[in-house]
Amino acid sequence: MKYPIENYKTASLYKKASDLLFAVAILLSLYTLISTQLLRNQLPPGVCPIDNRSELYATTIVLLIISFIVSLFDRKKKKQDVE
Repeated sequence: MKYPIENYKTASLYKKASDLLFAVAILLSLYTLISTQLLRNQLPPGVCPIDNRSELYATTIVLLIISFIVSLFDRKKKKQDVE
């Protein structure tokens, strides 16, 4: 049985690119969410904090979509490890 890190060393370029884009999108979304929450606490009631951050939300969504599309190009091998 191979360990996951050994499988990842032999993974295709599409798999690595998809994983990297997904990780960047998740980190960017966490940053955007936390910074929006902190900004929301400083604004008066009735003001929308998302208006100033719309490009970050759009960038995150685009990165997730690109990650999904790139993952479709990954050709998966139907090789099962038998113990």
